[in-house]
Amino acid sequence: MKMKIFTIESGEVSEGARVDSFALKGAGITIPAIIIGEEGRGRELGVLPVQLLPDAYAEWQEKGYTHIHSATIGATKAGKPKLFQTEEADTLEKCICIFRTKIGFRGGNSHTGDRKEEYWTLKSFFYEDVPRHLHKERYTRKEVEEIAAKYTTPPEKRGSWRWDAGFEKRLEFHPFPGEIICTGIIAQGDAGGMGSGEQLVAILPANTVFRTGYSGRLYGQPAAHYYIFRDGQLLAATWEEREIADIF
Repeated sequence: MKMKIFTIESGEVSEGARVDSFALKGAGITIPAIIIGEEGRGRELGVLPVQLLPDAYAEWQEKGYTHIHSATIGATKAGKPKLFQTEEADTLEKCICIFRTKIGFRGGNSHTGDRKEEYWTLKSFFYEDVPRHLHKERYTRKEVEEIAAKYTTPPEKRGSWRWDAGFEKRLEFHPFPGEIICTGIIAQGDAGGMGSGEQLVAILPANTVFRTGYSGRLYGQPAAHYYIFRDGQLLAATWEEREIADIF
């Protein structure tokens, strides 16, 4: 199966992938590979070997890098995943995605499926303000609006507090729908103790929503992006954009 390749950088999608040079120090040779993650303590470099076509191989030898836009999945002699570059794709049922996913400052990241459920929980310091018979593990938005307006928003603050004052929003997601073939880890701090997250290479099915999420300090940037591979294109949007445009 010859699949299209996309690179995803936290909401930014581009067709194709960069193939860099990776030195096998023990063997004393350099091979073309897609490289994700980082080297160092608390980090992990993900290396996916690539078998290039002659023209791309010549460019890689000259420049130390090249770009590919479609490939099949094969294996090395040791049985590890390997990409084999092709002239073009012959399927729109799946695609290959390189996730160069960021992390927030002192945060992490996640790769999941689409949203599964949205609910709220009562913050512990509001337990005494809300009658015991209304305590429960999960609340709907309607329940939160009714309880917050009556019990957790002081009368003098009504109109200026958030509608869900006293509650914390929770989200659950479907499992990541991709077949992961390579993993790397990026991090912050000398030993990765300030934050860390994964970067992936994965095969994704068409017409199935998936997501990259980011935690930590984001300085106003979105906390997640959603994607779908449809009709040969990989679309990306925030949740708010999905609500407004209803694109998927």
